[in-house]
This record gives sequence, C-alpha cells and structure tokens, in this order.
Amino acid sequence: MDISQIEVRFRIQLPERHRQALGDPSDPIHQWCDFLVLSTPYPLLDFALRNEELRTEDPSNPWPDFLIAFASNGCGDYWAYDTRRQPPTILYIDPDKSVVENLAAKEPYGFDTFDSWYADYARRKAEGFNSELWWKNRNA
Repeated sequence: MDISQIEVRFRIQLPERHRQALGDPSDPIHQWCDFLVLSTPYPLLDFALRNEELRTEDPSNPWPDFLIAFASNGCGDYWAYDTRRQPPTILYIDPDKSVVENLAAKEPYGFDTFDSWYADYARRKAEGFNSELWWKNRNA
C-alpha cells in the first residue's frame, strides 16, 4: 500500500511530518522506535497489516476503528492516532490496560499533534532515553 491507499483505507489524512518519515527510511524515527511502515517483510511493522490485526486479534479487547496505530516501543504498546478529534491527537496505548481502560483514563498520555510527538521522541533520544529501560522501570 502507498500513503494515499493507507489514508483512504483508515480514513485519515496523515500529517506532513509523518508522510515524510514514511518516505524516508533514513529518518531517525525508524531507529528510535518500531515505526510502522508501508512495506516490510516484518508483519509487526507493516502499517496496514498491523492495524487490521489489532482490530481482529483479540475480541475481548476490541481496537476501535478511530484508533490508528503508527508506532510502538516494541513491548506490546502502541502510539495511535485518535481520529475522533480533528486534527487527530496522539494517544499512548499501554499494553497493561485494555483499550477501553486506556481510552477512559482521566489524563491519557498523549500529544496534540504528530509533530509534538516526534519532537518529544527526538528530545528524549537526545537525552539518552532507552525505551526498554523505561519499560522495566515503569513496571518495577
């Protein structure tokens, strides 16, 4: 699938910065996280396939159509667009909670825009952020 097919299939207009990162394999975001891409031999990194699977793989924890995953820290979590708002906001979907619990959080962890999410990731990486260490400490 190309970007326009993704946008039609998931009913979203991807922000320009996201489109640039998808089109540039050398963009550092691909090293900072498991950034879902348009074409890959790895199913867990395939944007369309991963989103389709999230909607069907666990009927007890339904993934609504208005959430569109685009990245992960590689531990079962996801960064996703919440398309109920325009422009879509970014939500962190914690794997230790159901999707419903994540959505019901009084103060969900997220960002107003993709650009602010990207800038935060860049800042944390510049400061030496390690997502595996963060995950271990978060669950300690």
